[in-house]
Amino acid sequence: MPILKPEPNEYHEFYSNYVNLPNTDDILRYMADQKDEFIRFIQKIPVDKYNYAYAEGKWTIKQLVRHIIDAERMFAFRAMSIARGEQTMLPGFDEQGFVDRSDDSNNSMSDLLEEFESLRTSNVSMISHFTPQATKRIGNANGSQVSVRAIIFIIAGHLRHHKTVITERYLTHV
Repeated sequence: MPILKPEPNEYHEFYSNYVNLPNTDDILRYMADQKDEFIRFIQKIPVDKYNYAYAEGKWTIKQLVRHIIDAERMFAFRAMSIARGEQTMLPGFDEQGFVDRSDDSNNSMSDLLEEFESLRTSNVSMISHFTPQATKRIGNANGSQVSVRAIIFIIAGHLRHHKTVITERYLTHV
């Protein structure tokens, strides 16, 4: 059974851009295809540009990939928790702090892409086993009500958003 796009009352308006970016009737197929496409996209960027930031105080491409991984992991935890009926408020996370405290100096982009690939594969598998009722469950994450299916679309939209950021803000300047 397909996972339908969530209604606007199923997520905080901050996430509306992410929810609306995936234009699909098959979010699981979209996410699986998106994984492969994103890996190919990053691999086409010259290696000497991975530590490039387009402006002072902005993340490098490598740090942005770390952020994508960390955020997806957090979103997936929220989706699993709410799908299983968790009713306590799930915490937010300090995305800047996470990137600042990550040390990927000994990790290559290949290492990061391998981590992303296994994470996304695992998340698609997990989501594919959610019942239709579980995808409609509402919980509280970072102080706002959110449904599991909204989180699923947020995961896909977040990656699409950051791929666009890389294209428009990083690759046009290199």
